[in-house]
Amino acid sequence: MLTNEIAACCKELKLSRNMVEMADRVQADSHPEYLLKLLKSELEHRETQRKDKFLKNAGFYSLD
Repeated sequence: MLTNEIAACCKELKLSRNMVEMADRVQADSHPEYLLKLLKSELEHRETQRKDKFLKNAGFYSLD
């Protein structure tokens, strides 16, 4: 139930689904530390997504 509320807030704030998934995984000793870890995780996720998008749009051949 709480996950659905977090997902709704993330959608309204235009945050990725990654935030919802990481909300249960991140552990911290304080609320500010928890928030910082969650936000850093989102930044890393966005950077990875951005790089993947650029590589895809570049049209490089893949060995996959």
